[in-house]
Amino acid sequence: MTFKRNHISKTPHNDSNVTVQHMVHFVTTKLIHMKKILIICSVAWLMVGLSACNKQFDPLLNNPNYPSPSTADVDLYLNAVQLNFVNFFEGVSTYGAQLSRQQFWGGPQYSNAYQPATFDGIWTTAYTGVLSNANSLIPLAEAQQKYIQAGIAKVLKAYTICTLVDVFGDVPYSEANLGDANTNPHVDASATIYANGLALLDSAIADFNKTGAVKVPSDLFYNGSASKWITLANTLKLKYYMQTRLVDNTVPAKIQALMTTNNLINSASQDFAFQYGKNLASPDSRNPHYGNNYVNSGGPGDYLSNYFMWKVTAQKYNGSVTLLNSPASTVGDPRARFYFYRQVLNSASFTQTTVPCAYLPNPPAWYPSVPDQTPFCYVGKGYFGRDFGDNSGSSPDGNFRTTWGIYPAGGEFDQNQAASVTLGMGSGGNGISPIWLSSYTYFLEAEAALTLGITVNGTPDQLLAQGINASISKVINFPTAIGYNIPSNYMPTTTQVSNYVNSVLTNYAAANTAGKLDIIESEYYIALWGNGVEPYNNIRRTGSPKDVQIAVATPTPGFFMRSFFYPSVFVNRNQNAPAQKTPGVAANKVFWDNNPDNFIK
Repeated sequence: MTFKRNHISKTPHNDSNVTVQHMVHFVTTKLIHMKKILIICSVAWLMVGLSACNKQFDPLLNNPNYPSPSTADVDLYLNAVQLNFVNFFEGVSTYGAQLSRQQFWGGPQYSNAYQPATFDGIWTTAYTGVLSNANSLIPLAEAQQKYIQAGIAKVLKAYTICTLVDVFGDVPYSEANLGDANTNPHVDASATIYANGLALLDSAIADFNKTGAVKVPSDLFYNGSASKWITLANTLKLKYYMQTRLVDNTVPAKIQALMTTNNLINSASQDFAFQYGKNLASPDSRNPHYGNNYVNSGGPGDYLSNYFMWKVTAQKYNGSVTLLNSPASTVGDPRARFYFYRQVLNSASFTQTTVPCAYLPNPPAWYPSVPDQTPFCYVGKGYFGRDFGDNSGSSPDGNFRTTWGIYPAGGEFDQNQAASVTLGMGSGGNGISPIWLSSYTYFLEAEAALTLGITVNGTPDQLLAQGINASISKVINFPTAIGYNIPSNYMPTTTQVSNYVNSVLTNYAAANTAGKLDIIESEYYIALWGNGVEPYNNIRRTGSPKDVQIAVATPTPGFFMRSFFYPSVFVNRNQNAPAQKTPGVAANKVFWDNNPDNFIK
């Protein structure tokens, strides 16, 4: 900018002060105008500059710690779905195992053994962990042609929603996980949710069959094998059809079709199980049953179920505990030393202070009855746990408690060490969650063959034998699979295995139809060690095992819990939640359970 000379007035010399003042005013005014112009120009140039680099700055406006669904990583989503799914399974498994006597339940009344808040964890894990992440993952994966990831999410979602029905009954589904759009979802009818679960499995199978699927780097179960996921989806369909066979007369044809096609889990290589590690912290990757019990002081944190240990070690042998100590012993369940680890081999070290129940009359007068020589307090030969419904409180018996063995918790194999448990003992916790194994399929098929006459894959006794053999094979080969060596003289021989199977088949041949079903379900029950979801379903559907131990603290524990209470986080926060279930009411049944009220003790 230039100043024109004629803008300055010519004045007489004797008026110099006025002239100077005028010039100062003039220059100041011009400088102010210049400053305004410069500011305007600077702002204009800044706006132009920002506009020019807008594309570079925009991505930085998104917080990387809170990515939007459209930019989220499908495989990280899948990791979250899978890990939350395992936590959900373990939570439901624990309560199902307690009620089915596979694990210890303190009771003594069914109506007050649990509170609604007890189930908050599994509810929250299901809805905010599994379902929410799966719902976000599926459309994103399909848009990116990551069909296997989408299929995996659909399978795990189907299992989760059907299991929620199995344990709670009617639950939110169609209105669930909508965020601000619906913060008070209504429940859906259980049968409708089951239908949606089966549709999800069919949709998953379609995804797995699509070509051009992107590789899966984060499959924690089947290493990205679409064919194995298809087999699992078909097997879960068989499971859900069998669970509804009492209330749906259309399922026998569907079961027959699945069994005829026979793309079901029928070998250990197809087993649906989650593999844990040995890491102690940050994160603790060990099997939770190992982490709760293999500690440096105080002994195991859990009591095992006396009834379940008796069922494995003594029930078939007139109540006398029988072990496979070596090849010289030919009678006993080959899985016993793999399932349970004993800290003592007998009761010689018990005292009235440490194990007071051992000094009561056996059984005490108030113990209602002892079906089939069910034990009281102590099974024998070091197998010491807790009876069903014993709420007498803990005594200082930590050094005597039998605990989880090498299978499935990754604990210690019992070779008569009689040593106290310690941190890191055994295989360090690298066990599994056995969600669905090949033996389970054979037992379901045996049930279908017996009750529905569907024998396309074998007769009931043949399928029963296959189930037992598959279970024993899984268990006795498990240590090798996780890198744990067992002395050869403790490995069950072919003769020992066949002797056990033949003893079961002999009993089966001599039983009536009801007795045959009970034998199938009892062997299924034994094979399910580490999975409490299926025993809880099976006992409500079939009433077996029929020799379950009754509550020891009272002859009147009330009606068996046919479903869980609704969680407090649901009924207390949702205006549209159903009324809480009334404790002790027999009608708290899920839709596929049409058995009598007093069907289960």
